[in-house]
Amino acid sequence: MPGLIAVIMTLIGALLTALVMAREWERGTMEALMVTPVTMREILLGKLIPYFILGMGGMALSVVLAVWQFGVPLRGSPAVLFIASSLFLLVALGMGLLISTLAKNQFVAGQIAIIVTFLPAFILSGFIFDIGSMPLPIRVFTHVIAARYFVSILQTLFLAGNVWRIILPNSLALLLMAAIFFGLIRRKSRKRLE
Repeated sequence: MPGLIAVIMTLIGALLTALVMAREWERGTMEALMVTPVTMREILLGKLIPYFILGMGGMALSVVLAVWQFGVPLRGSPAVLFIASSLFLLVALGMGLLISTLAKNQFVAGQIAIIVTFLPAFILSGFIFDIGSMPLPIRVFTHVIAARYFVSILQTLFLAGNVWRIILPNSLALLLMAAIFFGLIRRKSRKRLE
């Protein structure tokens, strides 16, 4: 169940966000946004905030179902779970927004988002297959998968509690990934028509 939360948040964060800006370009409404006095930062925030709220709502619903419906114990702090989920969702939103900034077609953005975010989160995060039993090159590759760090945090919070030697390094990795993605988005997003 903890791994499933990561997959659900990846779908909400990355896939839906990847489609949002591409949809604006396809419909021609991005041009209308470009001529308004709104800054690009405000446009991006307007696209990210609803999906952040939706993603956190999906996480909360998943946790409630896991604890009360399926009887999975939550031994860690809900506040730590909220912070870690926020960090992971920022990474997922950053990936999705970067994809939609580069791909101006919904179909292309959706396919890239599935290949780059959902499939690695599903297969290489430790959700289905144990990372320790993977071949060495694939184990090394899993270090660039954000869901790997989040699944580790979730498993720790649900099954062991607040084990800071696991939570802190994984949270720092998520924070670093979020900073990288939003830095790339800032460089690629300009208020100009191309």
